[in-house]
Amino acid sequence: MTMAENKFLKEAIKQGLRMQHRFLAEPVLARTGKGYMKSEGVATLQRIKAGMKKSRSA
Repeated sequence: MTMAENKFLKEAIKQGLRMQHRFLAEPVLARTGKGYMKSEGVATLQRIKAGMKKSRSA
């Protein structure tokens, strides 16, 4: 695995762990493995967008 691939994998895992609490299994669809993603709300989305703008400008 190259350094770039390793960096990408680490970032993907980090992002996945940050949002995994939002995924809810739907009991009716438990056999299919499908569910849905719980909404975080407007305040959370604004905070995320502000963080992304800061990281892009840095």
